[in-house]
Amino acid sequence: MQELISFVMSGEIRVNILQILAKSNKTPSLLAKEMKTHQSTTSRALAILQKKGLVICLTPKSKLSRIYSITNKGKKIINEINKITG
Repeated sequence: MQELISFVMSGEIRVNILQILAKSNKTPSLLAKEMKTHQSTTSRALAILQKKGLVICLTPKSKLSRIYSITNKGKKIINEINKITG
């Protein structure tokens, strides 16, 4: 678990995505707009977080407007990060 926490913390975008998704489900474009990043950067980070089991795509068959949610594992990780960062 510590390695996963370290991995997420090494990328500000990954931390931001988990914090935002902990509040509500979002599409990559809404996440990018909220974080003021490029959508392609956000989509790449989401793909990595999904491979690690921290987020899940709720609409995988949709070509447009895929909706992402944080998993229980992702919630545990972001809670630990929030404890560390205060």
